[in-house]
Amino acid sequence: MKIPILNKSTWFGLVGVAIAGGAATAVLLNNDFNQPNVNQPNSQVSAPASVNQISQTPPAPRAVDGQLAVYWIESNKNKLIAVPIAVKAKSNDQAIASVINTLIAEKPPETEMYSAIPANTKILNVTSKDQEIRINLSSEFTKGGGSASMQGRIIQVLYTATSITPEAKVYLSVEGKPLKYIGGEGLEVPQPMTRKDFALEF
Repeated sequence: MKIPILNKSTWFGLVGVAIAGGAATAVLLNNDFNQPNVNQPNSQVSAPASVNQISQTPPAPRAVDGQLAVYWIESNKNKLIAVPIAVKAKSNDQAIASVINTLIAEKPPETEMYSAIPANTKILNVTSKDQEIRINLSSEFTKGGGSASMQGRIIQVLYTATSITPEAKVYLSVEGKPLKYIGGEGLEVPQPMTRKDFALEF
């Protein structure tokens, strides 16, 4: 087979094409190196969280005996029940006032729970000594709600205040005066009161 003989102009044309093609290839390769490689197996790309991962939150820890807790109200089989949720705090007067204030000012950690204590109630004073806890609340504590609400708020304060010391006696006052009855139906409030006076279910 004869190899075709190319004249000078044809050779120069082919060389020019080769040079141009090489330059273009170099430009393309250079651009590829400068662009981030999203397909690299070692790239640290976080997978988007699923809807379930975002919406599902771990349940709040339930309290055990001797642990400071906040008691929220929950409806259970046509009954109301006070449910303890553990909180972190020290067992002193300030801590007791803080957890009671949680019932007043904050939302419960679980959507099916609520507080029966009126939101505008104020804690005037809390002291604890020798298994006795004295709590003084503002007059808003006695306002609004039916008998179940009145009983619920008493239970919430009583059980929350005594979560560290379940056997403690609680003296409950409103505007500095001992609370003897609460609500239109006159729910009696023993002075002092203990957990034996009020069951969690009501």
